[in-house]
Amino acid sequence: MSIAGVEPTTPAASGGEAAKPGELGRDDFLNLLVTQLQYQDPLNPMDSADFTAQLAQFSSLEQLSNMSGQLTELVQSQNAFANSQAVSYIGHNVLSDGNAFAHDGQNATSLAIDLQAPAHNVYLSVYDARGGFVASFETGAMPAGRQTTTWNGQDLNGNPLPGGNYRFEAVAVDASGGEIDVRPLSTGRVDGVAFKDGAPVLMVGEREVRLADVIEVVRPTSPAAE
Repeated sequence: MSIAGVEPTTPAASGGEAAKPGELGRDDFLNLLVTQLQYQDPLNPMDSADFTAQLAQFSSLEQLSNMSGQLTELVQSQNAFANSQAVSYIGHNVLSDGNAFAHDGQNATSLAIDLQAPAHNVYLSVYDARGGFVASFETGAMPAGRQTTTWNGQDLNGNPLPGGNYRFEAVAVDASGGEIDVRPLSTGRVDGVAFKDGAPVLMVGEREVRLADVIEVVRPTSPAAE
């Protein structure tokens, strides 16, 4: 059975979506099927089973196309929700995974950790933005769970350190000296939101915090902080 030349359809002609070069789109598929029916041999019509199979293929193609459009709308909706959620964090204090923190150069700084078991002692080391070791201190015994301690902002010789970005490491031990799993946590105020590769990240000082790393969000209670 010969079929006359079939020109691929375009959105302007059919109102559908254009297929990529070298691919058969749903409009092309339907156009081909209709043309095949128009030019079939009346004395040797298309087998009904073949025709039914082609209709089933077209139906599947249509469903997949509709599903793709719905998934795209769903992703766009989720992205818009994530963006609006990130913006709502501005001005709030967040607790997140990580060991980075900002020191104002004047006041003591609160540091947070998460202990997997009660600790006989916790040893903390503080490093500056260049990775230099600047201070260390102990907390004494601490119960299991999320705990906070305070660094006085001074170096190993008791001199005050300037404000800036720092990081800390923690080692916890039990009464027999065995090491306990301890997770450092980062705290800070969200000053803004940036978008990297289409995803929002919270700007906490000069740090970037992913939404997935946020553990807790706290509204500032001081009027001056708001």
